Amino acid sequence: MIECKLKNVFTRSLDADGGCLAARLNYIVSGVPVELSDPGAGALEPVRETAPAEVDGAPLARISLTRSYGNGVFEVQAEYEQNAPARQARKRIGEKLWIFDTTGGREEVFHGELLRARAASGETYPPDPGDLINWNGRNGSAFQLRGVSKIVSSMRESCIAVHRESELTGSFRRRIMELTGCVNSRSFHSWEPGEVLFLGASGGVPFRNDQGVLLAEVTYRFAVRRNVADLRFAGVSLGHAEGWHVPWSITSPDYPDGTPRVLGAYLSSIYEKGDFSRLKLE
Repeated sequence: MIECKLKNVFTRSLDADGGCLAARLNYIVSGVPVELSDPGAGALEPVRETAPAEVDGAPLARISLTRSYGNGVFEVQAEYEQNAPARQARKRIGEKLWIFDTTGGREEVFHGELLRARAASGETYPPDPGDLINWNGRNGSAFQLRGVSKIVSSMRESCIAVHRESELTGSFRRRIMELTGCVNSRSFHSWEPGEVLFLGASGGVPFRNDQGVLLAEVTYRFAVRRNVADLRFAGVSLGHAEGWHVPWSITSPDYPDGTPRVLGAYLSSIYEKGDFSRLKLE
């Protein structure tokens, strides 16, 4: 009969905060049948079944055969290692780190202030585009408008939040999914309603901190555009516009005087509103 007994010899190392970084437990395994093709391998399984899954938060990393005494008696070592880096080991549930980037975004624009127009050689005067940009100078069915790409004021913010791993349930993931692609219905992280677009979240690999708690970091990503008190678009005042509202216009392709004419400017909403307090980041 195989017996597995813990020796009164073990080692342990701690970090600066007193958490367990590594530990080793030694076992004596006896009664291993010598007729086995690999008796040493037969001594490892009893230790795997007997050794605890973790020691003070450090999980079991490996089991090694360290000595053979003969006659079916072996010494086996169970080694434990804290698999979280020192930075992660000190993490606590509820910690949050906000970071931002103001690189800016891009959008296509079709209207702008005309600063200068000059006729080409041999021409009396150039076609008048009004406030259009990259118009092909034709009307009717030949009318084309390409616009131009513009850098716009935009900010990206991310929040890295520490959760207990058991909190990342199906209902948690569903809540993230439902809010992705929504703008904030109420003030959020110092931004006004309508200024923040939730881009989604991603979860990291679970780890144990120096208290032995199984944690996971979730990174939440947001894009921010400021609201405008009185938005002017294509020469038309559209009043209050939220950051993620979309302005657009209709330009007549037929104009008897040769100058394109804007018939109307519009403001549309394409994103649903969401209650970001459900993310529990504030």
